Amino acid sequence: MKGYSLRLFPTRSQEAKLWQSAGVARWVWNWGLNFNQDLYAKEKRILAEYDLKKEFTKVRNSGEFPWLKDVSRQVANNALIDLGQAYKNFYRGLKKGQSVGLPRFKSRVKSIPSFCLNSDRVYDDGKGALQLEKIGHVRFKSDLNLSGVRLWNTRIKFLRGKWILTFALENESRKPKLSEHSMGIDVGVKSLAVVSCGGRKRRFKNINRSHKVRRLEKQLKHQQRALARKEKGSKNRKKALMAVQNIYGKLKNVRHDYTHKVTTKIIRMLPKVIILEDLNVHGMMKNKHLAKRIAEQNFYKFRSFIEYKATELGIEVRLADRFYPSSKTCSCCGYVLSELKLSDRVYKCPECGLELDRDFNAARNLEKLAV
Repeated sequence: MKGYSLRLFPTRSQEAKLWQSAGVARWVWNWGLNFNQDLYAKEKRILAEYDLKKEFTKVRNSGEFPWLKDVSRQVANNALIDLGQAYKNFYRGLKKGQSVGLPRFKSRVKSIPSFCLNSDRVYDDGKGALQLEKIGHVRFKSDLNLSGVRLWNTRIKFLRGKWILTFALENESRKPKLSEHSMGIDVGVKSLAVVSCGGRKRRFKNINRSHKVRRLEKQLKHQQRALARKEKGSKNRKKALMAVQNIYGKLKNVRHDYTHKVTTKIIRMLPKVIILEDLNVHGMMKNKHLAKRIAEQNFYKFRSFIEYKATELGIEVRLADRFYPSSKTCSCCGYVLSELKLSDRVYKCPECGLELDRDFNAARNLEKLAV
């Protein structure tokens, strides 16, 4: 299964129905959460999604809220399934000692408008539109040929002024012939990644230093100042907030697209094994001088993209020990230069005289771990 997204272009009447469906999904989530909180306060227990559906059916059929029947029944059912999954994540996190919070109420202002439809009720009508239950034939834009294709896990969101449909498709596994080389990847702030594959070097630049990103960041700073001057609750403040969100969205898309392109280029080198660093990003973020630049690099997303793309092609991915000194170790003789500073960009080995780019030296050390 592989995830995709496409943009919807609804008419005014269809957009009203989309907003209504998103509002019902939010209301049902809040209703189910309130029901479970009251039940827990009285009896120290909560209901799972199946039992919550039974209770909600009574509310839906009572006639007290007639607008609940104006949207697909699956919108409410899937909202309760999402709530049940949120509770499962909380209890699973407790067992593992992770800090996963309890489900919270969704704000009408701050939460992202979204809802989920059953996949078997969403299909391409062959005329450039998708049939959505109780909404109609909504035009869409995509390079994918969805005619006669089953969509899975369909969810509709309103992001930065656009209606987006996310879904998954079944893909055939393709396993090309891999090379005999291993690969070491050193990620960093100066460059996104430096790769050593069979001793060959390849460097991928930091997209955040590009003219495009810096121009967007300059626009963002200007719009944030304009937002701060607007009166709270005013229409002008809402417009300014939308402008800020749009720029944030463009920055996110640029970084996301670049990470996809870089990881695809790396995987197409077809190594038999890839060695990655097991970075403690949470600890690295405590450095106030580098926290912003580290967050912009999307190290976790880079690693997850490498892992899932490698799995599709049958490439093995390993993680180096978190405390392995890849940058301080000489890739030629193995000498560990403990006094190496972060500002030292060239590795100079006092033992064998090797002089090499610091990041490429680390990538070569990671590559050797595959042996």
